[in-house]
Amino acid sequence: MNTRTLSLVGIAIALLFWLALQGVRALLGLTFSPPAAIIELLMIGGGSILFWHWFSATLAARDAEVLARTRQLEALRAATLAITSESELSDILQRVVDLSRELVDARYGALGVLDADGAQIEQFITSGMTLEERNRIGAYPRGHGLLGLIIKERRPVRIASMQDDPQSVGFPPNHPPMHTLIGVPITFRDRIFGNLYLTDKRSVTADGQEKSGRMEFSLQDQELLEMFAGQAAVAIENALLSRRNRQLAILQERERFGMDLHDGIIQSIYGAGLELDDIHYHLPAEPVAAKSRIEQVIRTLNEVIVDIRNYILDLRPGRFQDRDLRGGLEELVRELRANSFLSVSLEVDAVVDLVGAEQTSELLHVAAEALTNVRKHAQAGSVRVEAKRRGDHLELSITDDGDGFNSEEESPETSNGLRNMNERVRNLDGTMHIDSGTGYGTRILLSVPLPADLSSAS
Repeated sequence: MNTRTLSLVGIAIALLFWLALQGVRALLGLTFSPPAAIIELLMIGGGSILFWHWFSATLAARDAEVLARTRQLEALRAATLAITSESELSDILQRVVDLSRELVDARYGALGVLDADGAQIEQFITSGMTLEERNRIGAYPRGHGLLGLIIKERRPVRIASMQDDPQSVGFPPNHPPMHTLIGVPITFRDRIFGNLYLTDKRSVTADGQEKSGRMEFSLQDQELLEMFAGQAAVAIENALLSRRNRQLAILQERERFGMDLHDGIIQSIYGAGLELDDIHYHLPAEPVAAKSRIEQVIRTLNEVIVDIRNYILDLRPGRFQDRDLRGGLEELVRELRANSFLSVSLEVDAVVDLVGAEQTSELLHVAAEALTNVRKHAQAGSVRVEAKRRGDHLELSITDDGDGFNSEEESPETSNGLRNMNERVRNLDGTMHIDSGTGYGTRILLSVPLPADLSSAS
């Protein structure tokens, strides 16, 4: 039922009430007066029309307010989805200020990112200006005047006239004129990340035309902006965590390769240099022995070249991508045979063909490290690689018949290479066991849980 129908119903009810009143008068024997009746009808009709006009106008205004609120909430939902779809922090910050300006129909917008102490602006991201306009203004603000007020008080602020506010310090040259302001802090838990600043609210008609005259930001604008700031804070925090995780992963990988290079390649090159220096000293007196020693140094340097090539391959993100465990182990075995005189055997169960990509990559890195250690340090004649299923675990073993080592003196706690291997295995919720002793070789046994769908299969 629309407001027009409601108005007619209201008038009909008023007339029925008047007729009932006349019936009561007739029962009481009161004299009927036509002029008085006409006056009563006119008063009742006029009052009804005025009341229902006011009522319908109020309903229309409420409907318009509800519609506008619904559109704002829909815009808020779309804006929230937009910022959560970004992954890079710089993109998120720019999207936040662009979308906040759209949410409250502001002509200009800015996001002031605060420093670690939360005392002044460290980065200022704008929206609504061209790059040329932004460059003409010069240095971005640090947080004085009205901007500093929001930083200090850490609460939303709405100002009808920036020029007339006692906290204002004015605008720098070439700054566009601005009048109304709304500012909202972006906080996550107890930490403030920055502030949103929106100026000069616009009023746009249904056909997209902007109305003239100065508009003030409303309480509804403030509430909407506060809700958006809360969502933006979560998106920004997630982006910061993602960035820190990537940086940490890069640092850990750099540390791992740095330790491997220091313990392996650099020490080998340093030893070759010392050997050549000693050969140079004995060369005149022992030329035959010196020649034999030079040949040994050449072999050592060739091994170093192979190590460097393997490290370069391992640094490439795609070394073990799109490779199953069986194929990766076969590749490592082929490389070992090509770069050494070792007799290498490989035996795998069919279940290894179904191991996931993450497990495959980590296990192949561990196997590569173990086989490199065998070639460089074990003085072995043969090595056996086995990958088999044992219950709900996959066991990968690498066994050599070399000199072995004292596993109590060299363990994952004291050896960088073994520590890195053990760390990779722990990332898979697995275990690594080393069985070695001087003179009877070494066996490295890795045990990692199979995926649930594989471990329950027969």
